[in-house]
Amino acid sequence: MIIVWECEIKSKEFYKKRLMTQKNKISENKQLNFFIGQIENELKKIKYTNDTFGRESEDIILSHLKQKLEKELKHNILNDNSFKFIDLFCGAGGLSTGLEQAGLLPDLGLDKDKSSLLTYHFNRPFLKEEQIINDDIKRITKDFEFKKTPLVVGGPPCQGFSNANKQRKENDERNQLYKFYIHTVDLSSPDVFVLENVEGILSHFSQIQNDFAQINYSLFPYRLNTKDFGFPQNRKRVFILGINNKLSKISNELNSIFNKAILTEKDKFNFTLWDAISDLPQLKAKSERNTTYLESDEWGFTFGKVKINSSKYSNFINQVNDLKFPLLNHKSKFNNTRDIQIYSLLKQGEGSDSKSIADINPYLNREDIFKDKFFKLLPNEVSKTITAHMYYDCHMYIHPFAARGLTPREAARIQGFPDDYLFLGSPNEWYRQIGNAVSPLLGRILGKALNEILNRIYEY
Repeated sequence: MIIVWECEIKSKEFYKKRLMTQKNKISENKQLNFFIGQIENELKKIKYTNDTFGRESEDIILSHLKQKLEKELKHNILNDNSFKFIDLFCGAGGLSTGLEQAGLLPDLGLDKDKSSLLTYHFNRPFLKEEQIINDDIKRITKDFEFKKTPLVVGGPPCQGFSNANKQRKENDERNQLYKFYIHTVDLSSPDVFVLENVEGILSHFSQIQNDFAQINYSLFPYRLNTKDFGFPQNRKRVFILGINNKLSKISNELNSIFNKAILTEKDKFNFTLWDAISDLPQLKAKSERNTTYLESDEWGFTFGKVKINSSKYSNFINQVNDLKFPLLNHKSKFNNTRDIQIYSLLKQGEGSDSKSIADINPYLNREDIFKDKFFKLLPNEVSKTITAHMYYDCHMYIHPFAARGLTPREAARIQGFPDDYLFLGSPNEWYRQIGNAVSPLLGRILGKALNEILNRIYEY
C-alpha cells in the first residue's frame, strides 16, 4: 500500500509539473505572437524607394527577431536565482541592460513615456504585462503595492537639476520627482538602491540625504564619467548608492566593496568614437521632407540587412563575438540643403564659430545659442554626451566624415546598447530614448558592484 501511495503522489506531481509546463508554453507562445505582431505592424508602415526589401528579406528579419525573442523568453527561467530589481523611470532600459549583463534580473519597469516602455518591454519579453507600468509615478505610489525587493534603481527626470538648463528654478517640479522615488523605496524596502542623475543634483545633496534618512537609508554619492572607463563618450553622471540602515554595522564595508569594484574597472579600454561606429554602413542625410517611413540604401533602414558585427567594440557591447543580426534603427535624419552645406564645410572639431560657415550660419546673430549650435565630431576622440536633444536636430553630432548627423544606431553604439536592441516608436523618439538612457556600459559596471554587495548582504 505504501508503494502504491508513493506512486500516486509521484504521478500527481508529474502531471502537475507537466500542466505547469504546458501553461508556461502557452503563455510564452502568446507573448511571442504579441511581440512578432508589433514588428509586423512596424514593417507595414515602411515604404522603400527601391526593391531592396521584398517579402523574402522581411521574412529573414522576422526569423532573426523571433529567435531573439524565444531566447529572451527563457531568460527569467535561466536566471531565476539572480537578484531582482525594480527600475523606476526606466525609459528604454539603458541601466537595466547593464544590470542584466552583470547578472541581475528586472522584476518591474515603470515609466510615463509609452514609446520608451514599448522598447523596454520588447527587449524583455519575459516580463509579464503587470510588470510593465506605463503611468505617472505620482499616481502609482498612492495605491500600488510594491513587493519587497533587494534592489531599486532609477533616475528621476533630470532637466530641473541640469547645468545646461539656464532657466533652472529652485522649485522646479521635476526636482521633486525624486521624492516619489523615495516613497517607492520606502514601500519596497530594498537592501540597497541606486539613484542616477546629472551632476547638478549634488547641489541638493544635503536635502536629499535628510529625506532618505527619514526612511532609514544612508547615502554614498559617486561621480562617474564613461570616458574614464575607456568608453567612447564624455558623459558625466552622479550615482547615489543608498544602503538600508538595518545594515548599518556593515554599511561602510558595503560601500568599500562597491567603490573597489568600480575602481578596478577604470582604464581597461580606450575606445574612440570611430571604434564605436566605423563598421556601420555609410549613409547620406535624408533629403526628402516629411517622409518619416520612406527608407532606402542611401538613408538607411529601421530593419536593415543581416550583418555580422565583428569589430572589437561591437564584440564588447554585444558580449558575444561576431553577432549576426539585422541592422536595426540605422537611418539618417532629414536635413535641408543649407544644413547639409554647413555639415560639409565644417572640419572635424569645428563648431558654430568656424569662419567657413559664417556666411550661411542662420544662428550667427543668436548669441544665446550660437556658440554650441553646430559641432563636427572628432573620430579619434570620445563623443560629446549623447542627449535627448537629438530628437530635434543632430547639429551638435555631425558625423566626422559624412554631411549628416549621427543615426540612432550610431548614438546607441556610443551609449553601449547591444546591436540586437530594437528601439520602437517614431525615429525621433528613438533619439530621445537613447539620449535619456544611462549608458549600458556604465550600468554593467554598476551591476557587477551591486552584485558583490548584495552577495555580501545575503551572507550577513
